[in-house]
Amino acid sequence: MKNCTERPRKTLINYFYTGFVILAIGAPYLHSQNHAQDLATKDIVGPFVAEALQSSPALKAADKRYLAAKQTIVSAGILPNPKIQITHFVESIQTRTGPQRQALTLQQPVPWLGERDSKRDAARSKSDALWHAYVAQQFTLIEKVSRQVLEVAFLDKAIGITNENIGLIRRLETIVEDKIKAGGNLSDLLKLQVEVQRFEDLAAKQETMRTVAAATLQSLLGRRSATLLPTFNWDVPDRIQGNSQQWLQAIPERSPELAILRSLENSQAARQRIARFASKPEFSVGLNYIRTGEALGTDTLGSGKDPWALMVGVSLPIWGKANNAIAMEASLQTEAVRAQIKDLELKLLAEGSGWIAKLEDAQNRIQRYQTKLLPLARQSQEIMESAYQAGNASILDLIDSERQLLNLETEYWRSAADGWRARWKLAIISGGLWLN
Repeated sequence: MKNCTERPRKTLINYFYTGFVILAIGAPYLHSQNHAQDLATKDIVGPFVAEALQSSPALKAADKRYLAAKQTIVSAGILPNPKIQITHFVESIQTRTGPQRQALTLQQPVPWLGERDSKRDAARSKSDALWHAYVAQQFTLIEKVSRQVLEVAFLDKAIGITNENIGLIRRLETIVEDKIKAGGNLSDLLKLQVEVQRFEDLAAKQETMRTVAAATLQSLLGRRSATLLPTFNWDVPDRIQGNSQQWLQAIPERSPELAILRSLENSQAARQRIARFASKPEFSVGLNYIRTGEALGTDTLGSGKDPWALMVGVSLPIWGKANNAIAMEASLQTEAVRAQIKDLELKLLAEGSGWIAKLEDAQNRIQRYQTKLLPLARQSQEIMESAYQAGNASILDLIDSERQLLNLETEYWRSAADGWRARWKLAIISGGLWLN
């Protein structure tokens, strides 16, 4: 992986395979407008993801933290600041060549060869970690947005189905009223009216749920407007044609969460190298200059001449236990990060396997609803309505058939939303891989 200081600024495009649809990137970081157009036409979630990535204050804060960390790479590689000391003698020290009035001392620490490179590597790896954290935060935002969009989309379908059933039941009221006029039971009409009220209560509840979900989505998009979102027009996801195991194969290399830890591992490895210098002496070079006045005897050799001297200093690393503890701490921290990488990779693979199972289950449910359950339920409802008109079924039988059809149609669209949700979740876990 290239160093942060060597690569152009990108966002999620780093994590996408060539040829696959770009999952989500913010407009300030687009390489071309074609990517934005592809994203906007992907599905109902795509445009909202693009808007959220453009306007999220949290992402802007993460980007600034990354840019700030990049500046530490420069500062970590420079020499330590030199130290200058000025001494003024309140009472001048008389010497043979004259009174000493001021002394100027300049010292420059000299690090070991490779020490500054190790500090640069540590700072660069920390910057890389913040870069990947920025990317991971984008994926977290995408996950939240996709969940809310799909929840609003499902509720739109559920509300539509409920209102359609209310219309059907109101149509049945005419049939029941005709039967009552012919001597039928008045209780059938009352039962039907109760059912209408029940469906209207359900529709009101669904409307409230949609309002809450839409408000949450608006906040994720950085909007303050209370304007209601328009009804979503969407369809069930197509069955995945590619091998779903590609998601699992992509996780170790493409997950930004793992990339964060790997950058921290590199940073700790650099700190281990820095810790080795703790047991070595530190050198410094310097210059000492003393301002001297005229001697009492004007014929004194060297009268008033300012002496100066070169200095070499060295520290004595005599506290072996402390120095060894620094090296041991760095080594243990590196091992801890490595273990954390293994743990996170196992968790992500398990989570990915779980979402693949959920996706396959949603796809199978969609197929069952399309090919068997919904056609049978619609046929059953039509037969029951005809049977009621002919006097061969009760109003409760007719109401039960309507309820069954409503539940199946609602569950069908819930399965569709679950399918889309699983696809987006798997793309997020795998670092942006979208399978057609």
